[in-house]
Amino acid sequence: MKVDNWESAGSLPLLYNELKELGLETNIAELEAFGFTVVPPEKVGPPEFHAEVKAATEKVVANRFGSLDAHLDRWNNVNDNLRFVIWEDPIFEKLTYNPAGLGLAQYLLGTNCILSLVNAWVKGPGEARTGIHGDYLDPTKDALPAWNVNANVHMMLTDYSKDDGAISFLPGSHKWRRQVTPPESKYWADKAHPVEAKAGSLVVWGNHTWHGSYPKKTPGVRMTLQCEYMRPRFQPQEPFRETVTQEILDRNPIRFAGLMDVYGPFPFGKTGRQSDRADMGPPGTGFASSAEKYCSLFDTEPSNGRVTLRPTYDYYEHDGLMNGERIRKFAESARKHREAEANGGRIYR
Repeated sequence: MKVDNWESAGSLPLLYNELKELGLETNIAELEAFGFTVVPPEKVGPPEFHAEVKAATEKVVANRFGSLDAHLDRWNNVNDNLRFVIWEDPIFEKLTYNPAGLGLAQYLLGTNCILSLVNAWVKGPGEARTGIHGDYLDPTKDALPAWNVNANVHMMLTDYSKDDGAISFLPGSHKWRRQVTPPESKYWADKAHPVEAKAGSLVVWGNHTWHGSYPKKTPGVRMTLQCEYMRPRFQPQEPFRETVTQEILDRNPIRFAGLMDVYGPFPFGKTGRQSDRADMGPPGTGFASSAEKYCSLFDTEPSNGRVTLRPTYDYYEHDGLMNGERIRKFAESARKHREAEANGGRIYR
């Protein structure tokens, strides 16, 4: 079937055709049918990309806990995640917009999703494991919404097998739309399906899918680099918008600014001018997920000043305008914005 840019489907046809170009149609089907999928290394990036991510992760471990060569015993019976690693090496920034990983996350969440966290996982030999659970962020809800709120993309930095302490899934559990109970977590712990995959692979899933991991029975450590994405209406788990710098925005593509949510409309103050910035931001940023706001997965050109940090707002200030007046002013600004684009582009302030 030829997939056109059907107006009724928003930005999805644009995303789908790029995922098809990457050869990920089967991965889309697996997400729909089973709730998780594995992308092989050759569809993620060249071997040197995986090697660079692994080396950077090992450096994070060394900086925080000592080198793995000298302190390997420290990880016996340990299954731990290292928080907020994104600014410790630029390769982590690049991983967040890897076309295969970000593309499948956008399929689950929408093409305007933002970044929620970037963690490194390290597991040593022993009995430590992750219990069966779902990733939905509100544990007070018994029934989960039909759509995913967040999605995980894990890059495997070591080979994965059951004996290597692999992540495990309950295929089809994403359709149950509820959280795991403690008895169920115990029941499924050794019945879940272990992921068998080579280092450099990605495993992707949405928040509905029940998952855990097995104990590591082999020597050495199991390592993963985790990127979690979420719908922009929800609160991210790590402070990217507050800590990203203009230098970092400049060296990454425009979509990275969207992942940082520097054009997000929230929170509102007495004057809602943040929403103006969000609506007039470049494709891949702001709150919209329309075809007009779609940013190609293959757009990796550094932004080099075309996007800017979120301004500092005075939330107590009011501009004296009624909402109707503000909307008319915004419409005029949008018209001038379009004219500027037509005459050679502009910087998105």
